[in-house]
Amino acid sequence: MRRIDTGVDFIQPEFLNILFFQQKNLVVFPYVDLKHLHGLETFTVGYNVIDLESTALYNIKEIIEFEANNCYSQNKTLFFIYSLDKTKVQDIMGIEGIRCVLNTNDDVKTLANGNKDFVFYNKKNNTFLNYHIHSDGLKFERHLITTSQNETILYEKIQKIKIIATKIFTEINNYPDSYESSIPKILEEYDSSYWEKILDFTRSYFQIEIPVKNLARSNPVIKKDSNSVSNEQQADILREFNFIKSLNIHIANEFIKLLHVYRSEKVNPSNLDLEQLYHPQRLYVYLRTHHWKDQIDPHFFSQLSQMKLTGYVLTEQDREDLGQLYRKFGVKMNPAHANSGVKAHSNPVLHATLSVMAPSQQKSNNSIPKAKDFDKYKAFVFKRLQEIEAILAKKFP
Repeated sequence: MRRIDTGVDFIQPEFLNILFFQQKNLVVFPYVDLKHLHGLETFTVGYNVIDLESTALYNIKEIIEFEANNCYSQNKTLFFIYSLDKTKVQDIMGIEGIRCVLNTNDDVKTLANGNKDFVFYNKKNNTFLNYHIHSDGLKFERHLITTSQNETILYEKIQKIKIIATKIFTEINNYPDSYESSIPKILEEYDSSYWEKILDFTRSYFQIEIPVKNLARSNPVIKKDSNSVSNEQQADILREFNFIKSLNIHIANEFIKLLHVYRSEKVNPSNLDLEQLYHPQRLYVYLRTHHWKDQIDPHFFSQLSQMKLTGYVLTEQDREDLGQLYRKFGVKMNPAHANSGVKAHSNPVLHATLSVMAPSQQKSNNSIPKAKDFDKYKAFVFKRLQEIEAILAKKFP
């Protein structure tokens, strides 16, 4: 089972649902390094975050109660509290109206029984103790995460939902008898299937009742890419991009830098909108629907294996991940040829021979004759040398 060892691993639909949409507290155990735990801060929109190290504070409960009740900021307070023992976890759970993320190295499974405000997560085996939600109930959360290029953009999208909720809250206060007719206008830029989730957040965050029963829901607006890519096709391309991004952070960094290099060398900027110019995900969708309709440029994959732009030297695990990427896209190249502790520019010829073929072609065109059949072997070698010479002639005219 995968262990959580980076902050990025907390960027999951379940945590977005728990901390933001449901406005619940979270108890994570056993111990997680604070810098990793703060990956959850992406989902704390609407709160001022305060860190507390429990071992340095003998009266932590009193401090939390004072901070929670004497905050004069527009935003509420959310505490990240770590190095707790089981007794302190239980004490903090007894504080009314608190919002927090708790971390302890103790086994606190028994505290989860019957508690609705605190969700317990065992990071050792990636399981929630008292939280169960069907996959269909996380569609909006998955949509927000998979369509965000990084945590900053995801945070901005969540912040936008908070702004929308504030507008709804204001509308209810100003027009208590007629707000129901104005809510669809406020929510119109979102698919109507997501409206109830935004209303749920509004209820939880502002602690109000919104008895909306008959919203005038128009047909969901299908927002297409500016180049009229079908929803199904765009979804497939986004899955490709997310696969690359999540496979290996070092390969993903090189991949994204190469996208922008390819754009500057091969793409007319007048054909791109502002987002396609600067957002890797949108740029990738454009390239896959215009320049790389059938397959990604083989030379692009060759450059990726060299890691020239980031200067990163691939480890054995990185090369295994690179091999997985090649298999995903039907690329014929031995990942051992990637920079294995050697400077990327030391042998460009090896990388320039990369090609993409159907599996049947790969087998028939690349089987090396046995050395004892010297004539066939010699013909094979000369043919390969001619192919390399042709590639180099194109690359270095």
